[in-house]
This record gives sequence, structure tokens and C-alpha cells, in this order.
Amino acid sequence: MSGRAWVIVLNWQGATFIRECLRSALDQDYADYRVLVVDNASTDGSRDIVRDAFPEAELLALPENRHFARGMNAGFEHALRDPACAYAVVLNNDTRVERDWLSALVRPAQETRVGSVASKMLLMDRPEILNTAGLRITRDGAAVDRGWLQRDEGQFDRDVDVFGASGGAALYRRDALEAVGLYDADFVAYLEDLDLAWRLRLAGWEARFAPRSVVHHKFSASSSPNSPWKTYVSERNRIWNLVQNYPWRYVVLAGPWNAVKNIAALRRRAFPDRYPIAGGASLAFLQVTEAHLRGRKDAYAGLPKALEKRRRRAASRTVTAADVGRWFRRYGIGIKEIPVH
Repeated sequence: MSGRAWVIVLNWQGATFIRECLRSALDQDYADYRVLVVDNASTDGSRDIVRDAFPEAELLALPENRHFARGMNAGFEHALRDPACAYAVVLNNDTRVERDWLSALVRPAQETRVGSVASKMLLMDRPEILNTAGLRITRDGAAVDRGWLQRDEGQFDRDVDVFGASGGAALYRRDALEAVGLYDADFVAYLEDLDLAWRLRLAGWEARFAPRSVVHHKFSASSSPNSPWKTYVSERNRIWNLVQNYPWRYVVLAGPWNAVKNIAALRRRAFPDRYPIAGGASLAFLQVTEAHLRGRKDAYAGLPKALEKRRRRAASRTVTAADVGRWFRRYGIGIKEIPVH
């Protein structure tokens, strides 16, 4: 294997877990790599931890919190200025990686048309449980993690083609990023990895899953899994991803599919121990619902820009609507499989 890899760790307020992340990232058996920490203006001392305790890692200190997409793009741009950089590898700061994690990621990227590679992510506090084994797509612009919360019994331990990689731990080939661009900065956070996966696929790139590239992840250490803000940006970005990347025939069909999905999700949430009802809906339920509706409102307001991106991206598309239909059959997920996080 050859080619320099830049491991980009985006940090914000990560003092409790950045040490473990960097110790493991700096102890890889791959021959040629650099570790870059992009700090999103942390105020908890984690920036000083990186500077003082890990001089082997390069630190890019941003003047303000640019969130995930823009912060990671700053890291991509820094890495790609190195002419020897062949791979840009993203890694959450709330992770610990195995010693052969990086070499296992690079190995499948040697194939000519592989533009991205997904790691096998396990829950740090429950290492027998899967976090993700790549992305599966839905017909309404969203995605779910392959293997989400399943017990890891080796059922995913094969090098296979997947739709795309989760941004928690993923490798991107330099030439693939140069062909389709970086994360969409307008997404800010959440689903930017899915949008990039779609752009890569539409331009003819493939994605692989590397089961021996193992990552232990402290899930949602930076944000609550059911936070209104996460709900807001996820719903907004789902609609933008749909409009920017799906063939029009599937955009038209997305509305009914999404409605059925939401009804199914509401039914699964209607348990007393999830959202207790006492004279009306719980405050948490109302907050999440309001965030969901606000996300839709802002997504619709941003449609002119999303349509302009769609037009610009059309020049790099090499696949047909029929190809996308085959993707839904191969990498898609049904209504009953949608998890409620």
C-alpha cells in the first residue's frame, strides 16, 4: 500500500475524550500518515491539550466554531495543500481506533474507482454493539446506518460495496474529492456525509466497507441524539439532499414515502416510557416536532439555492435514473426498518 493519508480530527469541547482519540490515531501501523486536529474554537482547554500533549499532531485553530461541515472542510483544504496527500480521512474526536484501523481503510482504496471507504464503528460503552457499517439510503433523502444497534456477531465482516461512508470515520480519495468537491458548507452539520456520498456515486465513484478498520465511538458525545437542533438541521438537510441529488422521478415519490415513514415513527414513539402523556404531549415531543417543522420551512426557503447546486452538479453525473433505482434496491431501506433514535 502507498500514498500519504491525512487523518483529520475535528474537535470542539473535547477535553474529556481527545487524549484517547489522539493516542490511538498517532499509533497506527500505516507507514505514511499525518494527524491534523481542527479545533472549532474550543473553550474547555482541549485546544491546549492538543498543543501541549500531542506535538506530533498538527493543530489548525479556527477563530470561531464552524460546526462539522465547514470545520472539516478547513481540514480537507489544509490536507489537500500537501501534494503528497492521497487520502483525506475524517475521524470524530469522541473515538478510539484500533492500531490497524488506517491501513485497513487504505487497502480497499487502492482500487481504481473506489472514492470512499467506511470504517466499522462500534459503541465505545458497548463494544459488542454496532454503530455503523456504512450508509443505507431511504427514498426521501435520508439515510440510516447499516447494522445500527445490532449485536456484532460477524454478520458484516466482509469487504463489500456500500452506498457511502459515515462521516464519523471515513476515508476519501484525493482525486474523488477534487472531482466532486468537499462537504456542502450550507448543511452545517448532519447529512453532509450523505450528500457527499450521493455526489460521489452520481459521478461514478464507488464506496467500500472495511470491516477490519475498527473504531470505538462515544455516540452523540457532542450533541444529544434527540436534540431539537439536531432534528432541525437533519430535516432541513434531508430535503436539500433530496432536491440536489435525486432524479426527479424519485423526488416526486419522496413525499408520500416520507409521510408513511413519519406515521410509522410516531406509532413506534407512542409508548409511555418514551414520551409520557399527561394531559397532552410531553415538552420534549413538542420541542422536537417544532424543530422538525422549522427545518422543513427553512429547507423550502433554501430551495432556489439547492436547485442551482443541482444544475451545477449535473455536469459531473455519469449515472442514470435507472442506476439510482438499482441503488435503492441494493442499498435502500424499507419503512419498517427506519430506526427511531
